[in-house]
Amino acid sequence: MTEEFQHILVPVDGSEPSMRALEKAIYLAEKCGSHVTLLTVVDMNKEINSFEQVSTGGYIPGELKEKGYQVLLKLMPSIPKDIHVQAVVQIGDPAKNIVQYSEEHPTGLIIIGNRGLSGLKKILLGSVSNYVLLRSQVPILIMK
Repeated sequence: MTEEFQHILVPVDGSEPSMRALEKAIYLAEKCGSHVTLLTVVDMNKEINSFEQVSTGGYIPGELKEKGYQVLLKLMPSIPKDIHVQAVVQIGDPAKNIVQYSEEHPTGLIIIGNRGLSGLKKILLGSVSNYVLLRSQVPILIMK
């Protein structure tokens, strides 16, 4: 197994580009014997408005993480049983959380979709993938 691809991080949000990223990660994991981490980051700013966030007093409703786990549960059947997969759900800013996760956990490669679920189809590279590309110290494969 090549040392650099021992651990592949795949941020997923259920979008078509993130599904292609997962497909590529599965392919590489099969070829290199890699471990794969699926990371879903639920953006609290998009899920709860600012007023509601203040009223929660820092408490994060379980329903937010549940939404992330639902995304991951849909993906798990498509992953072959012989690939070691870890599923992680975080709450926060997706771009920052992806970079931070790759810094705090052994990651040899990030495979990310070029766009997520935002409606900006005209942009070739989404804000999250662009942020990760510019700030990550880990090699990145961007799936179109």
